[in-house]
Amino acid sequence: MSNPQFEVVLKGVLAGFDEAKAKADFAALFSLDAEKVDRLFSAKRTVLKSGIAEDVASKYVARLAGIGVEAVAEAIAVEPAAPELSLVPIESGKNEIEPSAVEQQAAQEPAQAYASSENFIRPQVKAESASSSYQSSSADASSQETVRYPFAFTGKGFEYFKIWIVNILLSIVTLGIYSAWAKVRNKQYFYGNTHIADSTFEYTAEPIKILKGRIIAFLLYVAIGASGHISPIFSIVVSLLFLAFLPWIIVASLRFNARHSSYRNISFRFNGTIGGALAAFIGWPILGVLSLGLLLPFAWKKQAAYVTNNHSYGAEPFSFDVHVKEYYKMLLILIGATVVFFIALAVLGGAAAASLFTLGKFNPAALMAFIPMMIAYFAFYVGLGAYVVVSLANIHWNNTQLQHHKFEANWSVFSYFKLLVVNTLGILFTLGLFVPFAKVRTAAYKAEHTALLVQGDLDGFIANKLEESNSLAEGVHDLFDIDISL
Repeated sequence: MSNPQFEVVLKGVLAGFDEAKAKADFAALFSLDAEKVDRLFSAKRTVLKSGIAEDVASKYVARLAGIGVEAVAEAIAVEPAAPELSLVPIESGKNEIEPSAVEQQAAQEPAQAYASSENFIRPQVKAESASSSYQSSSADASSQETVRYPFAFTGKGFEYFKIWIVNILLSIVTLGIYSAWAKVRNKQYFYGNTHIADSTFEYTAEPIKILKGRIIAFLLYVAIGASGHISPIFSIVVSLLFLAFLPWIIVASLRFNARHSSYRNISFRFNGTIGGALAAFIGWPILGVLSLGLLLPFAWKKQAAYVTNNHSYGAEPFSFDVHVKEYYKMLLILIGATVVFFIALAVLGGAAAASLFTLGKFNPAALMAFIPMMIAYFAFYVGLGAYVVVSLANIHWNNTQLQHHKFEANWSVFSYFKLLVVNTLGILFTLGLFVPFAKVRTAAYKAEHTALLVQGDLDGFIANKLEESNSLAEGVHDLFDIDISL
């Protein structure tokens, strides 16, 4: 053959990966049972694919590395006469697999169609996208099939309650020192129970680094509190110094959390600058206040754009773009609802107050008229909060992309309002013991109403990102590689 050919050879499980999980993922990938997977891994030499180009072989290796399986691409002199573990091209439409030497060793177990000799294609995990194939970012994404992958959260309230209560007790006993470990346990629980495309997220931060950040935050809090007892001028100076350090705190925290968050062994990254944080979180909010709220929508947009556009999945950046009118619509509705509510409240309150005295005598029964007003006041603020959260979430996710893949959010004000009411009343009536259940219910709601819309092939895209991520050296960690957020 004129072009060099390669074969993909199975080597085993990569160091640092759980062997049982890696083999289970491999079995799911090729639709093999556990016994036959063990035979393949214990064989002296197992060829998974042969007679392919070097770049295609590299993609196989990268894809397998993503599930913790080690494989290598080896050059071959001639195309082998007998086919290996057959990975029939999806576009052929064939369901049967040709026999091979390895398949005979594995009791002729069929494997799912995985890739063609020219295009790296994911396994047929979802029938609706079986005809899609991986395309580079320069390809015309509009010609590819869109596959919807909804997020899912599988955590349970009582299950998390046990983690939460232990974290609280240990944090009290250790005077807050254990709170850093508690934060890692909490995040690992919520990350590990958040699924998309049958995979979960991971949080890999070291508690000691979070503890360092919390010590700094505590010292800043003490300095600001103590400065007020020394002199008003000194208090102003300390507050200004804190304001000056705020952009650095924001950047350091976002970078830390992104670096230690991953999906399918690919870490997220944050590349924002302190200058950008200064403009988004201090400059624009100040302009919003000075303009009596007229520029607040610009501040909200700048903050969302700064956080999203500076995040990346491996080396692939997220992008956020929306017209500022979406934020102005939200602001106008907030103002309108507030004005109408307080006018109605003033009218009803005036009537209730007048009814307290009848013919100059105090009427205790009229106090009952204030109970509906109190309920309305509570419902208004909860409803206002629900509207803000839902609007910001829908604006953010519906205008965020990762390459040509989009996100979708269909949060509802009414359903989120009910969630907040139940959570708030549950926390009040249980004196705070309902907090872990409220967090689980909120996480489940967010996942249920959010999805990823993939153009083409998700597994191929991730394999490509993993290959890029492995080829890029991780940057030198900051001197202050800490999480200073609470």
